[in-house]
Amino acid sequence: MTTNISEALNSVLKKARILPLKALVELIFNKLVKYFHQHHEEAQNCVHPFLTRIFDKFLRIEMKSREYKVTTYNLREGIYMVRSPIRVSGTGNNVYTLRMNNTSCSCEKWQTYALPCSHVLAVCRENGTRADIYVPEIFSRQTYKRTYQGNFHPVLSELFEGMFLII
Repeated sequence: MTTNISEALNSVLKKARILPLKALVELIFNKLVKYFHQHHEEAQNCVHPFLTRIFDKFLRIEMKSREYKVTTYNLREGIYMVRSPIRVSGTGNNVYTLRMNNTSCSCEKWQTYALPCSHVLAVCRENGTRADIYVPEIFSRQTYKRTYQGNFHPVLSELFEGMFLII
């Protein structure tokens, strides 16, 4: 069995498996530098409070949330029921229990992905509260910028000249 991270690494290094050790290390280093540079540029160009892809997802689920019907069960404890609309296909009319104070929803998307689900956005819209306060700091533009602000310096080939493998 493998994990997603090992599968991702395998796909990145698929063509590099036949390279000698020195070339393999240089390839990995150069790919890492390129990756950091791309994400640094994305962070610098971001105009939203969150990453662009997170902000776009937020907008998509916000549009979806407009169709929901919200019922307040306990305002003090933040317990709500959210019902999805009935679709032409016969699906929908699902009921979700939302506990705002515990940051949990019965759809479990909020707990799984750490981003507010469409049910949270429906409750926020109903109550007139800002939904972005429920988005964790890890998705913020500032955190993203700090992550990719590191600097790289060229690795001199002479450092690899004396390398040898001890078995």
